[in-house]
Amino acid sequence: MSLDIEQHEAFQRREWAAERVGTGLLVLFVVAGLLGLIAVGPLSWTTRSSGSGTVGVEFDRIAFHESEDDLTLVLGPGAAVDGTVTVRIAGTWPGAVEVQGISPEPSEQRAVPGGMVWVIPVPDRGETEVTVAFRPQEYGSQDARIEVRDESVSFSQFVLP
Repeated sequence: MSLDIEQHEAFQRREWAAERVGTGLLVLFVVAGLLGLIAVGPLSWTTRSSGSGTVGVEFDRIAFHESEDDLTLVLGPGAAVDGTVTVRIAGTWPGAVEVQGISPEPSEQRAVPGGMVWVIPVPDRGETEVTVAFRPQEYGSQDARIEVRDESVSFSQFVLP
């Protein structure tokens, strides 16, 4: 006794090809997550600094909407004038985040067209780190330009749901 089964070899080959493509995409997604391209991992954070090192920023490339995050401003020895540093942040980033706190706390904060300004007391000598805690409020790519004295550094952060 033999079974008479119709086989659709062309359909079967297309199904196998689609299965391989799907498996490949899943593997790429998992690897990207482990590396930090879409989650926390070794490639998720980066550092940018100005040419002379007066101002730098350490940040996560990817942030998540409404989740707590932070970035660190690294202010070089030449950033302080009379014990304070004036930091201006412009771009889409300042309007797209809710700042939760700044440490050390600025002696003055004000909104300016296209951004914000912080006057932060710092020691006259040495490098100072300023931590900015925030919560992203908007999705997509958010760009910022941080200016201290005559130096500036730009960064971009992508906000996912």
